Amino acid sequence: MSLFSFSARTLSCSIAVAAVLCLSATASHAAWPVERGYKVINGVSHYYEVIGEGVPIVVVHGGPGLDHSYFLPQMKELAKNYRLIFYDQRGMGKTSADFDVKRMTMDDLVEDLDGIRQAFGLEKMNLMGHSWGGLVSMFYAIKYPGRLRSLILSNSTPASPALRDRSFGMMAQKTSRDDSLAESQIAQTDSFKKRDPSAMAKYFRLLFRGSFRDKRFADSLTLEFDSTYASKSAMVQQLYNDTRIQTYDIHRRLNAVTCPTLIIAGADDAAVPEANEQIHESIRGSQYVILPDCGHFPFIEAGEKFFPLVRNFLKTATE
Repeated sequence: MSLFSFSARTLSCSIAVAAVLCLSATASHAAWPVERGYKVINGVSHYYEVIGEGVPIVVVHGGPGLDHSYFLPQMKELAKNYRLIFYDQRGMGKTSADFDVKRMTMDDLVEDLDGIRQAFGLEKMNLMGHSWGGLVSMFYAIKYPGRLRSLILSNSTPASPALRDRSFGMMAQKTSRDDSLAESQIAQTDSFKKRDPSAMAKYFRLLFRGSFRDKRFADSLTLEFDSTYASKSAMVQQLYNDTRIQTYDIHRRLNAVTCPTLIIAGADDAAVPEANEQIHESIRGSQYVILPDCGHFPFIEAGEKFFPLVRNFLKTATE
C-alpha cells in the first residue's frame, strides 16, 4: 500500500459487506478506553490515539502520506487484550508538518518512533508495522534492536528497491481496466489537483481495490483526508529525495534483529513472494505466515485468521 506506487502512477498509484463489518466492529468495542492527543517529539507535534487495555502495541501505519485511521475500526478487535498505540507519522494525518523539509527522512521517522516509545514509558515495545510502516519498523529494529520486545511485519514494503519496484508492477497488474480508467478521470479533475479531501478519498479507494482479493472489502477501508492534505502531501514527497529510500537494501542488516518476529503476508497481495521470504530468511528465528484468500489488508479481509495469529504470537513473545 505504499504511496511510492501512487507517486509513480499519478504524481510521479458490496457496500453491504462494508456496512456490516464497520457496524459490527464499532458496536462490539465501543466501550474500550480511548485516549487521543498530541505529544511533541523531536520538535514535531505528533497526533496519537490509544485504544484498549493490557500489554501495549505500537502500530505504525502505511503510506507514506496516509495516517493511522485506515486501521480502524477493524483493529479494535485487538483492544480486547492489548493497549493499541496508534500515531500519525511526521507530516501525515493530524501530525504537524511545521518543520524543516530537510527533516523528512527515514532517519527522522525512526527517531520519531523511538520518541513514541519513550513518550509512553516503554522500556521495550511490541511493534507492529503495516506496509510502508513495516519498512519503517525494519529500519527501527536494525538501529535499536534492544528496544524491542517483539516485531510484527504485516504486508511490509520489501526490504530492497528492486523487490519493491517488482511488487509495484504486480500491484498495477491487479488494477482492473475500469478502475484504472476511473482513477485517471478523477486525477484530471480540478478537485483532485487541489487535493480536495473528497476527491482524494475517491481516488485512493479505487487505487486500493486491487489490493483486496475480494474487491467489495475496499468499501470497508477508512480513508480520512482534511484541508491540510495538500501541503502535507508536498512535504511527504521530500522522502523521495532521501538517498536511503532510493537505494536501500537492508536484508543483510536485518540479522541485527533478535526479538521474536512475525512476518504476515496475504496470498493475493501484490508483493512478490521473494520479498517476504528474504525478510524471513534475514531475521533469525522469525515466523512467516501466508494468509490464504487475502490481499494487502488482512485485518479487514481476513480478520478471523489475522487476529488469532497476532494474539498467539504475542502471547508467546511477551511471556
